[in-house]
Amino acid sequence: MSRPLSVSASPFNSNSVIRGALDFAFDLISPQNRKATIILCYAVFALTLWKYLPPSPRFADPETGKCVFNAQTFEDDNIGAVFEKSNADLTPEKSAESLKSTPIKPLDGTLSAETTPLRFLWGARKHWAAFFLMGVFPALIVKFVFREKLSDYGVGWGDRKRTLRSFLTLAPILFAVGWASGLGDAGRAFYAVYPYNPTAGVSWATLIFHTISYFCLYYLAWEFMFRGFLLRGLAPTVGFSTAVWIQVVISTALHYGHPASETFGCIAGGLLWGFLALRTRSIFAGWGQHALLGIALDWSLILAAC
Repeated sequence: MSRPLSVSASPFNSNSVIRGALDFAFDLISPQNRKATIILCYAVFALTLWKYLPPSPRFADPETGKCVFNAQTFEDDNIGAVFEKSNADLTPEKSAESLKSTPIKPLDGTLSAETTPLRFLWGARKHWAAFFLMGVFPALIVKFVFREKLSDYGVGWGDRKRTLRSFLTLAPILFAVGWASGLGDAGRAFYAVYPYNPTAGVSWATLIFHTISYFCLYYLAWEFMFRGFLLRGLAPTVGFSTAVWIQVVISTALHYGHPASETFGCIAGGLLWGFLALRTRSIFAGWGQHALLGIALDWSLILAAC
């Protein structure tokens, strides 16, 4: 039985603060809470790091919907030490002013010479960072810290029939929603964020590579992080319903600063894909649907800027 505080004792004396902090720390690492603590501590640091990665330049102007990408964009979005080139190294024929005056028409390949593999990979930094921070590292925690199977976190077909049926039922609708979101005046707001890799719009080849990396790196890792690592990892501690809402809250927070339609839509998407992950015991249906939604939006935006 705990000893009640005396009337004259202050609840904020140093001993009570230290004792309370220790109780809090021991509760976090207690056997029943240890797994949830590891998951949430990792998530808050990894996702904050991903959110604040240096953003890529805009591909098009949200006000006009016209492509503003040009040769100078490469010089503004590199680290000289990485690319072994800086504006100071430019020849008179490739001065900063001449680079600024070299516009690009989307998908015509004008800047293909400047779009080296290294520059393309740097432009896709959000994809690579997501792959490692949301995919590889959480998977390593599952395998080597929790010593559990990735299939228990949705990496696999689960109930194959339900997975395929769930994907095929909603995939055309979500593709259409993504495509329509990039059209018209309302679609221009998305240019403030997408495409994550502006080099995707340089040529058809870079657009295809962008699509592959978006699907295989970014969206697979995103779905594993939220509908696998967070949802499945937290469910034994807080229950499945609460775990679904926790991953919805966190994934929605990562969309702050995006167009309002996308941020509010993220709430519905998080609930949908959380439900599908539970029903199918797989993240694959949500992975495919979410990827189609985002890829359709990028294609729509790039083609609209032509």
